Amino acid sequence: MEGKLFRTAFVFAAGAAVGAGVMWLLSDSGKEKREELRDLAMQAKGKIKERCDQLKQEMEEENGK
Repeated sequence: MEGKLFRTAFVFAAGAAVGAGVMWLLSDSGKEKREELRDLAMQAKGKIKERCDQLKQEMEEENGK
């Protein structure tokens, strides 16, 4: 019984924390942080695309041998 109560309280607290974080990001004070996250996501996307292109090229070279 205690385990179920603890698990329910943990899930509730985690949901509240996620909800508060989302609300903060959507507020005016979270605008700068959203822009930072967007920039990081775009950088990651570029790096992933570069690596995919590298892997495609390496596979084509390997298959061409």
